[in-house]
Amino acid sequence: MNEVRTLEPWVGAPGSAVDRVWYVSYGSNMRLARFLAYVRGGRAEGGALEHPGCRDPEPPRAWAALELRGRLYFATESRIWGGGRAFLEPPDEAGGGRTAPGDSGTGPGAGQADLDDGRPGLGVGRIAARTGRVFARAYDVSREQFADVAAQEMYRAPGDGPGLETVLAGGERAVRCGPGRYETLLCLGALDGRPALTFTAPWRAAEVAPNPPSERYLAQLAGGLGETGAWSAAGIRAYLAAAAAV
Repeated sequence: MNEVRTLEPWVGAPGSAVDRVWYVSYGSNMRLARFLAYVRGGRAEGGALEHPGCRDPEPPRAWAALELRGRLYFATESRIWGGGRAFLEPPDEAGGGRTAPGDSGTGPGAGQADLDDGRPGLGVGRIAARTGRVFARAYDVSREQFADVAAQEMYRAPGDGPGLETVLAGGERAVRCGPGRYETLLCLGALDGRPALTFTAPWRAAEVAPNPPSERYLAQLAGGLGETGAWSAAGIRAYLAAAAAV
């Protein structure tokens, strides 16, 4: 088995001093071929959308298997796979549910992404992994590439993504850049001295109606975790079954 890494605290640095970051995926981008559609552009196998790609199409220079603190849950409706999307609920002390004002970007799509993906059925429950840990895959990318991947997840154009100054300021923090799903940036800590960033929804799992994921979507998550060689097939099945259970 390959090593499963954990994160260290991120002490912060001026945004201009951070050239490369770790993009932490906990959803379908854990599968490398799927993630490369966001980097190089195009449509991933089994996907329904064409992605414009990053301004810099260089593939990630490295990757690492991670276990994060928090919970994985599924909600809203995926336009690509059908069924619920994966979201990360960070621990309370990481700022989940208490987002700071963010760098929302300056492009024409800033703050307008996916407004119809709100929080249906507030307070009706959640689908979440109850173990307090989340399996993930981190990619070594440039700061610009992370912003462009985030922009595409927010239905914005590459180059119109969120600024990263606030989320890089130090500590584990959540920075809300807009009202839609995947419009809240998270700094989860650091790996090998560089910040580990991802994005999730601005709401807590208990504040949104649960929606089980499709089998096609779960296959992407399982495939990505399997590619790392860090968890057994049985362990991956048990983890995803727990996350997808009502």
